[in-house]
Amino acid sequence: MNRPLFPSPNPVSNEADILMVEVLARFQQPPGKYAIAEERYVTLAGWIERDGSPLKGNVSVVYPQGGVAQGSSIASRATNDEFDVDAMVELLPHIDRGPAHVLDLLYHTVRGEPGSRYYSMTTRCTRCVQVGYADNMHVDLTPAVLQVGTPLRQSTIFHHRPEDGNNPGMRFTGNPYGFNEWFKLNTPPELMLKAAFDENRTYAATEPLPEQVGMHGMSRALASLQFVKRFRNLRYDRRDCRCPPSVLLAKLVAQYKAREFRFAAAVLEHMRNLFDIFTGHQSRSTLIHEVNPACSADVLTDRWPSALSDQALWISDLRHLVAQLDVFVNGEITLTQRKAILADLFGEQAAGDAVFAFAERMGRMKDLGQTRYVGNTGRLILPGAALLSGTRAQAMPQTSYFGGRLK
Repeated sequence: MNRPLFPSPNPVSNEADILMVEVLARFQQPPGKYAIAEERYVTLAGWIERDGSPLKGNVSVVYPQGGVAQGSSIASRATNDEFDVDAMVELLPHIDRGPAHVLDLLYHTVRGEPGSRYYSMTTRCTRCVQVGYADNMHVDLTPAVLQVGTPLRQSTIFHHRPEDGNNPGMRFTGNPYGFNEWFKLNTPPELMLKAAFDENRTYAATEPLPEQVGMHGMSRALASLQFVKRFRNLRYDRRDCRCPPSVLLAKLVAQYKAREFRFAAAVLEHMRNLFDIFTGHQSRSTLIHEVNPACSADVLTDRWPSALSDQALWISDLRHLVAQLDVFVNGEITLTQRKAILADLFGEQAAGDAVFAFAERMGRMKDLGQTRYVGNTGRLILPGAALLSGTRAQAMPQTSYFGGRLK
């Protein structure tokens, strides 16, 4: 078994753990790109309520949802893995004159007149209006109308295909705000990991709002979600089908408490739990059905899976993920073999960079007599926490990301 030479109360204390941390570090959005996302979000929110806007005076609040609100966004490495910023545009009740009307109104508001900044960048989607940038970043704006007398920010969300013409479309109840609050409550930063990732954090003078979590505020569940999202994105990169939604994966990961203490083993445990959940449904010939913990009317699986074949494809992926991670975590394998597994699961670039940084650092420490090999495996034995990743979690200033009145 791949166990630390010197057991210590540190979840990152052997080769497998450290390599997983190195790979995880390469999923994080660079602070500069995150700042660009914030600037674009704030600018778009102001644009919606500009003078002369069809929605001037009809927007009650704009707030983030999805990965940016959860802290689970990951960096781009696949063609379907751009950095998306998801936001809710909460409209006053009288705007609700039907799904097509609401979506079209937001679309024309954002697009503006010919020659305006967003005119050629705006797409009317089924449930949102998307603004696409040249660097593959997207801002998805979902219109919603608050349902009075319901839990905080429970809203009506609209569904209408722009090509459907006079089809009236559909209304759904949703509460992404409630889900994000539930997710954060169930995935708090873990003190052991914060110390292990060499936390270094500064604070701004403003009231904290959703911020870039980064490596300094990580939990095993949040890390596991980033790993499975990265794996999913690579597997579905060139498939012409809908993939398991991030919000579904977020719920399944957040509601499970890993028993394994070590970091890599805990990630593997989370992946096994996902596999067990989906295979359980498949064995009963049922499609997984999950709802928002903050709003039972908000169905997280309304668009995926649509058939048992969709579920079976994802189960096949998870079976591969679990099998490979099991070898990675528990097998007596060489560094080259570990690199191959990481590349297969999470991408060649991330794996290559992670292993190079690890090997370079271990080489220096071996010269100092601080590491040694085991038998003929080529595996390094590490003396506990002192040899944790040299990829220090950069100081992330706390940000009022999507701040001000855009609460």
